Amino acid sequence: MKRRQALQYLAGGGTVLLAGCSSFSEDPGPFTFAIVNFRERQYHAEFAIRDDDDELIRDGFVDIAPSPPGDGEFSALSFDNLPPVTNGETIDVAVDIDGKTFEETYEITCNQSENAENNFFFRIRHPGAANTDTESGMGFFGSRC
Repeated sequence: MKRRQALQYLAGGGTVLLAGCSSFSEDPGPFTFAIVNFRERQYHAEFAIRDDDDELIRDGFVDIAPSPPGDGEFSALSFDNLPPVTNGETIDVAVDIDGKTFEETYEITCNQSENAENNFFFRIRHPGAANTDTESGMGFFGSRC
């Protein structure tokens, strides 16, 4: 092999290796999405979860059980078997409840963290409740690292 060919080969191989550099230093980890209902009413939700490449991960519709009576009680529906993620990836989620669509993008920052997990939630809270950022009481909340 000539020197020029060898250098081109090594340069090309280095580019391939560097293209996935985050995967060498970080193994993909679990990602959790859930819809959490703090209200004492059942809700019907349509949802779509997409990855960085706008590929559909999961979609469908679900009925979210009402929260059991009692202060601080809630019901939750967690979506299992979502693909593993690495830091820097984004997840786009759209949830439609009662004809209103809520959309949010969540950037993965907690992969391989000892202090937090990659959790992203759509919360149905009472309007005016603590930690409610929207007038409807519905909105997204995710782990931050």
